[in-house]
Amino acid sequence: MMEMHAGALHISLYPFLAAASKYVKESGVTLDDLITAVVFERARLRGKERVREALKEGTVRKPVIMSTAQAEVELLSYPFARILVSCIGDERLVRRYALSEAKSAYEKLKEDSSSDTDIIDELSREFGIRVDLVRLPHEQGREQVHLPFVDYLRFTSTLRDKRWKLVNRRLEKGWVKLRRGEFLRIIQEAIYERVKRDLPLDVPKALCESLSSYTEDIRQELEVLRRKYDDRGFEPVSGFQVRDPRSFPPCIAAILGNLRDGVNVPHTARFAVTAFLLNIGLTGDEIIEIYKNAPDFDEERTRYQVEHIAGDKGGVRYTTPSCDTMRTYGNCVGSDETCEKVAHPLSYYKLKLKVKRKEGQEGKSTKRKSAGLDLRL
Repeated sequence: MMEMHAGALHISLYPFLAAASKYVKESGVTLDDLITAVVFERARLRGKERVREALKEGTVRKPVIMSTAQAEVELLSYPFARILVSCIGDERLVRRYALSEAKSAYEKLKEDSSSDTDIIDELSREFGIRVDLVRLPHEQGREQVHLPFVDYLRFTSTLRDKRWKLVNRRLEKGWVKLRRGEFLRIIQEAIYERVKRDLPLDVPKALCESLSSYTEDIRQELEVLRRKYDDRGFEPVSGFQVRDPRSFPPCIAAILGNLRDGVNVPHTARFAVTAFLLNIGLTGDEIIEIYKNAPDFDEERTRYQVEHIAGDKGGVRYTTPSCDTMRTYGNCVGSDETCEKVAHPLSYYKLKLKVKRKEGQEGKSTKRKSAGLDLRL
């Protein structure tokens, strides 16, 4: 076993740090050791559990580290988890795993930064962000994080909520002013990109086959997760009044698929899919459940937005944008023959259901005729 010091207790909870990779390298533990040595079996099992937690919970738990042995297991489980994800080679699993690691780190960072401001400096250096930590004179114990607008743009390009747009931020002499929590949310995006980087790794086929006892359970759980969604990316939820989600227009199905996979979805797309689902009978709670995979999910904020679109806040119930509007905002994707016959996503949906009902009735009629023919014979 490698010798551990106090620093390992910290980096074991943030294994994506460059210091963690360096530490493992300098420890002398080889890839062959990690994969085959009996002494590292706990690390392998924990690595498998990291991936399963990402699939089932959308997060990776951060255990309380009480000993150097626990720190070692947690630290080494991260590279093994990356190997397992790579062997399975599923793009959605890669995104879900990376997002789960990033979300978990974000929650831990919020907890740690409340008592340790040095962690902001550490993360800034880690990701090459220039920051200026300013203590607020009238708010004891609170700081404001300032960073150059060029760095702000670099790390918020994937954040789709309009509150992250530069025009909606406080900008002074080229520096963007952020609350500590907002800065950590930006760091979550940097962590996501760091974890996802290079995945899937180029793992030899023979090595992946030797790890089948670890990957088989993950594959099965991934298949269960897939079956919860239809092939258009929608997860049926309790109380859903529509029988066939395959009747959804391609644009709505694509947005739902991105939400499922933890992809950042622009505000215009979120508005469109929320309005669509409300108009076909989903409740606010059911729609909020769909958003829980979103990287920047905030239940209180999401609930407010859903209720606003539903008309609960302002009295005006919104409908889905037209096809022309969807095209204007770049949300019209996967257009098919039915799209050419309609001008609105809800019209697409109604037409699809009408056609399927007609086909179903014709099928029943054919069966009755066949049954009568068989009887005569």
